[in-house]
Amino acid sequence: MQNSPRLLKSKGFTLIELLLALAIFAYSASSILGVVGTSSRNLAEIEQITFASWVANDRLVELQISEQWPPKDKAKGEQELAGMKWYWQQKVIATADKDLRAVTVNVSTEQNAKSPLFSLTTYVTSNAREK
Repeated sequence: MQNSPRLLKSKGFTLIELLLALAIFAYSASSILGVVGTSSRNLAEIEQITFASWVANDRLVELQISEQWPPKDKAKGEQELAGMKWYWQQKVIATADKDLRAVTVNVSTEQNAKSPLFSLTTYVTSNAREK
């Protein structure tokens, strides 16, 4: 039996069909990789902000357990956390109430950063120190 031309024609894909399928796959794969890359960057940023918040909280806890009325000034320091060096700056400001001071801790990964990665403010009262 001889194969008819119609049977030979329907046995496979044409080169154009293969190239079109490959182009669609490549476009889809690049879109998926772009989303994965963005998610990874966002996760790293969230991780850094979380660690910076821990450093700021640690600094405020140290201030609370020292049981000393914080002087109105600025302080700087560094702390090691999660294999990284974190730099904090503490600023104590007087408020309208003489028995209340505002304490702000700014945390960054660079020693003299222009803007902090995380900032936390709390208020300390002198009444708590007297008890």
